[in-house]
Parts: sequence; structure tokens; C-alpha cells
Amino acid sequence: MREPLYNQRFGDIYFSPDDGLAETRHVFLEGNSLPQRWKGKACFTIAETGFGTGLNFLAVWKLFEETAAPDQTLDFISCEMYPLGTSEIKEALEGWEKELGGRLARLLALYPLRVPGFHKVRINHRITLTLIFDDVNEALPRLAVPRGVDCWFLDGFAPSKNPQMWTETLYAQMARLSAPEASVSSFTVAGHVRRGLADAGFSVMKIKGFGRKNEMLSARYGSNIVQNIIKNDPKRIAVIGGGMAGTACAYVLGQHGMKVTIFEKESHLAAGASGNETGLFNPRFSAYRTPESDFYTAAYAQLIRTLKELGNTGFRQCGTLHLVSSTEKEKQLRDVEKHWGWHADHMQYFSAAQASAQAGIPVGYEALFLPDSGCVCPYDLCHAYAAGADVRLNSPVETLGEGRIYGEKFDAVILATAAAVKNFGEVAWLPVSTVRGQVSCVTETVLSAQLQSNICSGVFISAPYNGKHSVGATFQKWLADIDVKEEDHRENMNNLAGLFPEFAAGMEVLEGKAGLRAASRDHFPMVGQACLENGTLIPDVYLSVAYGSHGIISSLAGAHLLTDLLLDRPSSLSMTTREKLSPVRFPERERRKIQYG
Repeated sequence: MREPLYNQRFGDIYFSPDDGLAETRHVFLEGNSLPQRWKGKACFTIAETGFGTGLNFLAVWKLFEETAAPDQTLDFISCEMYPLGTSEIKEALEGWEKELGGRLARLLALYPLRVPGFHKVRINHRITLTLIFDDVNEALPRLAVPRGVDCWFLDGFAPSKNPQMWTETLYAQMARLSAPEASVSSFTVAGHVRRGLADAGFSVMKIKGFGRKNEMLSARYGSNIVQNIIKNDPKRIAVIGGGMAGTACAYVLGQHGMKVTIFEKESHLAAGASGNETGLFNPRFSAYRTPESDFYTAAYAQLIRTLKELGNTGFRQCGTLHLVSSTEKEKQLRDVEKHWGWHADHMQYFSAAQASAQAGIPVGYEALFLPDSGCVCPYDLCHAYAAGADVRLNSPVETLGEGRIYGEKFDAVILATAAAVKNFGEVAWLPVSTVRGQVSCVTETVLSAQLQSNICSGVFISAPYNGKHSVGATFQKWLADIDVKEEDHRENMNNLAGLFPEFAAGMEVLEGKAGLRAASRDHFPMVGQACLENGTLIPDVYLSVAYGSHGIISSLAGAHLLTDLLLDRPSSLSMTTREKLSPVRFPERERRKIQYG
């Protein structure tokens, strides 16, 4: 066994030098009376402060699969301010690799990008890991766990080494999130930790510690003031719309055991803007980190994990260079790099020379480089998402009918119909409009064939694939037809020529596709329970619409959020981000205008 991993920032080790796995089992598994406490619970939730190497999670994962009933599920939530890299985790835990039985390799394969925010990782059909890369005292107030946390692993570096974690905020949030009789265990028995938990409503005691530590902490949450109301999980879901948003919902809901029927009015899936041959995936940039930017960050990281799991989607992880083509663009991209807090593995600001080296051609501009970005075929992705669903083509739906569609009763209905959502009377008020965009498919040239990464700068050009590039896209709020126009091809090529005249001069346009992207009035998606214009919620009807030009990444994040809401599972997004996405935001803004003038 190697020496335990040491953290220079806190001057502490990640686990016991005697036997880290044995310590985990004693302090956190036995200290919380696992597996006894999850017996008889359909869904058991554990929350942890300090993911570290992931050893605690791996030990729980193994124990759960060995002892839980086949129909039980486990939600594991963990906060980590300074996430380790996969190579560091592998090196720290490789001594237990055989004992953990392949779980370490699976975790490393699914490990999120080291970017701040919420990352929901589906380990398998029974186990879900929600990793929150953030300060625990900032993350927990934004966390929603509808059924409550059953068990807490109060971990992290020792209070003397990391006092900023062990705060009254932490203990108060533990109480807020706990289910009745939630258990807590920790390696520390520091007096201020015991007093903080007691003041928050936990009954605290000392029990026998591990190895050289004589004592450890055990606690129970005694409040029964708030009882979580457990509703029956829905079984049958109708999704209206067979584009990116609808098929993404079918994919995620299906992974959680729900039977999904997609109703698509056209004769094939991805008939609208989701039917392009090539689509680039990138987050939507903003100068500062906000609930909106956290949504796009989580969505981007989530899509990348998913594409690595799916096959036959045209996924190519070639990276994208976002060129600094103006002083305004330089300020924006510098602010993104400064304020978003992404690890350098996933975002770097390049000089013109570095950008050229990455691109494989002379670029002439500085750039923000996202190495994990790339391309996917949206048409193929929609079909991969829909593979497990019951797909009904040529099946237009015009009314909600209290959950009945073509005479069949569904537990919930999801409207994923882009701007056509306004055709449903109850939600015709929604502030959704369309923007027409046309993409041109062009031949590569001798020079463009050397391009190694996508390039974005108002216009985008994809890295070559099968001798072709995608170039686009036009942005036309005033048009609503989807006929391919020669003048739009010329616009795309002229815009490209403004950046790279050598490319455009020798390229031939092969074909194109035009589509209508749906966007909301505030340019942010609408995901959540549908409502009337006065804000009254419509029972069992949900929206997944208005994704704009970032639908490839954001529609999947929307599908995960709807799944959380339908199943009362721990949220894959912060509460502040959820509020920003909710359709109710528009009636609430109108009320505030009337109230405050």
C-alpha cells in the first residue's frame, strides 16, 4: 500500500495511513449502521462533505450492491471544493482496485470535468452520484433533496486544518436537508463540531474511533416537525415532440425506469432544427459566474459524459477555439476565464501562436480554447436518445386532454415542441419566438483539411470530417420559413472569408439546412412544471422548450431536471438555477412590476 495522498493546501492526508478503506468502513459505514439503515427504503440518500479521492463513495457503492434489494436505489451527494484529477485518484486508490471490483475504473471513466457546480453522474440503473464542485457552505443552501438526506458522512480535512468548512451554516443546512432520524458520523469529536450539531437539532455522542483515534462522532437528527411527503413515482410519460428536447427527455426518463411514449407529428424524428448533420457543442458564455452560466457549465459537462457512453452519434472531441476578433470579445473571454473558475485542463486562454498551433493552421487571433468541446450529429443523437422509447410518428397532438392522448392515460405530459408549444391553449401565453438559422455544408480545401479544431467567431467552421465542413449559421428573427436560400449560403461564406479568405475562396457549397430555433423573451430555456398566465401550475404537465442555439447541451440538462422533479430525486441543478429556468418566472415578474411599479 502506498503512502496516503497528502494535500499541501491543508497540510493533511486524505485517509488513514493504517488502512484508508478500513477507516471508511468503520467511521462512515458502521458509524451510520449501514447496511441496516437502508433496509426497506426504496430510495436511500447519503450526503457527504468532502469527496476527496472518492473512497467513501466506492465503499458504499460496493456495500449497496452486495446487500440492498434489487429494486432499491441509492443517491450519493458529495461536495468538493478542490477536486482531484483522475490520475491522482487512480494513484491514491490503486492498492484497493482489485477489492473494489472494477468500480474505480467506472468512476474514473465517468468523473466530471473539473468545473464548478452540480454534476449528476448516473453510475448504473440503481446508483446516482451528484458531485458538487464548490464550497460546501455555498453549495448546501442551493441544494434540493425533496425526500431528505438519510445519512451524512461528515468528512473533509480536520477542523484544525480546514476551519472554513466546519461552520454554523454547514450544521444548519444539514438540519434543513435531513430526513427525520437522519444519521451522521465523522472522524472528529472536536467540541465546536459537537456543539454546532447539537444546536442544529442533532443528538450527538462519542463512540469508539478507528485505529489511533480513540473516539469518533455519531449523531441523529431528532426533529419530526417537517415530514417529507412521498408521492408515487410516475410510470408512463408522454413526450410531445421528437426533436432534441423530446428525445433527451425520453432517454433520461427511460434510464430511471419510466415508460416513455414520444408523439411526433412528422414522419421522422429530428424533423426540425434538431436534424442537422453536424452540430458544435459549447457553453453559452457570460462575463461572470451566475445561475445561468452554472446551467450551461453543468449541461456541457453532462453532455460530454453522455456522448462518451452513447454510440453512433458522430461524436468527435476535437476542441473548439473561440477567437478574440474584437476588443469586446477579448474582454468577454478574459472575464469568462477569470470568473468561471474552470480548471486549466478544460479552459485556456491562448496567444495567437498557441491558437495556431492548436488549430493546425495560421489563425492570427488570440483565442479561448475548450479542449473537451467538439462535434456531434444532432440527427443521430436524437435517434440514439429515442432508442428505448415507444415512438409514434405522424401523431400530432393538439390538446392536453387531462393526460389522455389518443385515448391513452399518462401520468405526466412533457411539451418539448419548441415554439409550437404556443399551439396549446393553456400555455399559448408563453413568451417564445423563433430565430431562423441556416447552416452550409462545404467541401474542404487543401488548407482547411489541416484544421484540427472547430473555430467560432460569430461564424463557426467545424473541423473537417469525411472531406466536409459545416459553416454557419445565419441569424434571422424576421423569417419563419425553412427553405434553403442561396443568399444565406453566400452570407455564411462571406462571414467565413472575413476570417479566413484562403478557406472560402476554394470551398464549394454542397448542401444546407435551415431551421427555426425557439427562444424565450429573456433568452433562457423554460424547464419545469407548466403554468397558466397567472402563474397557476398545471398538474402533471411540464415544459422543455426555448433552448435557442445551445440546445444540444442544454436540452439534456433540462431532461435531467424534469426527471428530478417527476421522481422527487436530489436536484441535478442548484435551486437558484432551477428558479431561473422555471416557466413561473414570467408571471412572477409581471406581479412584481404591478406591485412595485
